[in-house]
Amino acid sequence: MISSLLSDREWQTLRADVRSGRQTVRLECGTPAYLRTSRLGVRHFVHQYASGCLDHQKETGQHLFAKHVVVQAAKSAGWSAEPEARGNGWVADVLASNGERKTAFEIQWSTQTRAEYERRQARYAGSGINGVWFARRERDVPYPRHDLPIFHMAFAENGLTVTVNQSTMTMADAVVALLNDRIGFREYVANGRPASLHVSCVDYPCYRCNKVSMIWDVDRETIQGPCGTTAEQHTGTIWAKIRPEAEPQILRRANIEAERIGLSSATLGQRYSRTAGGSYTAFSCPNCDALFGDWFLRSHMLEARTAGAQLDLMVPAGRDRISSPHWCVDTGSGLCANSAG
Repeated sequence: MISSLLSDREWQTLRADVRSGRQTVRLECGTPAYLRTSRLGVRHFVHQYASGCLDHQKETGQHLFAKHVVVQAAKSAGWSAEPEARGNGWVADVLASNGERKTAFEIQWSTQTRAEYERRQARYAGSGINGVWFARRERDVPYPRHDLPIFHMAFAENGLTVTVNQSTMTMADAVVALLNDRIGFREYVANGRPASLHVSCVDYPCYRCNKVSMIWDVDRETIQGPCGTTAEQHTGTIWAKIRPEAEPQILRRANIEAERIGLSSATLGQRYSRTAGGSYTAFSCPNCDALFGDWFLRSHMLEARTAGAQLDLMVPAGRDRISSPHWCVDTGSGLCANSAG
């Protein structure tokens, strides 16, 4: 059990009293304890005698140090912090409290099954406590889930680090950010502006009249959130009645590019196709009105991209958020949007 809540003076006084026999320190299990300082400088209490106590099993120096860091960080954030706090069926490595808000921090040094994470997390939830896990095993970190915040921790030259999404920070900074709501779960990547549509333009010779016109394809849309997370949504479809290539902003930009390079834009509108078995939004020749089938256009576009013969454009015309569940970190520009809008 660590003693991060004692000042230097209180620690030295207690240590002298225990050594002289003037005072006895007992752990919660009732076993007498002595005072010890780990190699990493963490002051803590241990059983005086060999014990099979299940309440206070042997901990590594790194585990003790991590708990010490969490306690000090929580206090610096204006929260109270209690190591080895006990509740209804749970013992938290560190319990941070601020009024009604309570967060239990767990330093998971050994590997643990997902079922065990969920079982222990449910115990905290049943007590109205938010559980946060720092796991040494990177494979323990799941796909981002709002109900199970698990982050990878590691020892670096300057101490403990924690990786949240794409950001690596000190464990102390991670604790403060979590308690101050500068780390939060987000379903979407959003920055308040439209996503960028990736548009490829290529020339296409008409199979009927041999006139060359320009066609274009919206391959995907991307958006980068204020936390630095980038999400993308691929949009390529065939025989679609509604397609992004026909959006007004894309049409305008395509016409400008076609004029700039001295070509006519292919016509884009509803056409019937026996191959597709119905009508869809299709390209056709602006000269002879021949239908450009999507199967042939897809093959032609792929060949052009492979040869680097396309003109790539970025047009801010997409949706204002893309679904991408993640733990969002406020690095000074806020967090991503938290709803579907």
